[in-house]
Amino acid sequence: MAVLMYELASLLEVRLWELNENLELTTEDMFDILCQEYHLKADFIEKTLSCKCPFALTSFLKELQNLEIANYLEY
Repeated sequence: MAVLMYELASLLEVRLWELNENLELTTEDMFDILCQEYHLKADFIEKTLSCKCPFALTSFLKELQNLEIANYLEY
């Protein structure tokens, strides 16, 4: 499962790189887009991180323990 978390974070990093190429998007926009596209609970994650930073989001996901991801997914 930890491998899956790392893979998810890696996918988000690739998408973040693509979004970052769009100079019109703010980091908050990118955070919202990533959360929406990957069905993540944006409000809950924002409270946990104390920010809407997409770069912190990818690092945060890499650090999650195996079963913790369920707390951050929208069903």
